[in-house]
Amino acid sequence: MPDYNDEALYHADNQEDARYVEISCAAFGCKVTEGHIYKLERNFNNPYIFEYGEAYIVDDETKDNYSVFLLCKTVLYK
Repeated sequence: MPDYNDEALYHADNQEDARYVEISCAAFGCKVTEGHIYKLERNFNNPYIFEYGEAYIVDDETKDNYSVFLLCKTVLYK
């Protein structure tokens, strides 16, 4: 079952507006599934560096994955 519960999704202009992320191309070693939409979580532990919280997803191994934006091609949705 998708994380977004079949609600209407719209493209987000930037990461601060996004609530979901679709993986369009996954890198080797990144434990995500291509084509899957993940809920975008935020970590607010360091407000001096990340004004809107550091974005991450919970990957297929149920671990927090902060590197998905560096390793994978993504599409942001709100």
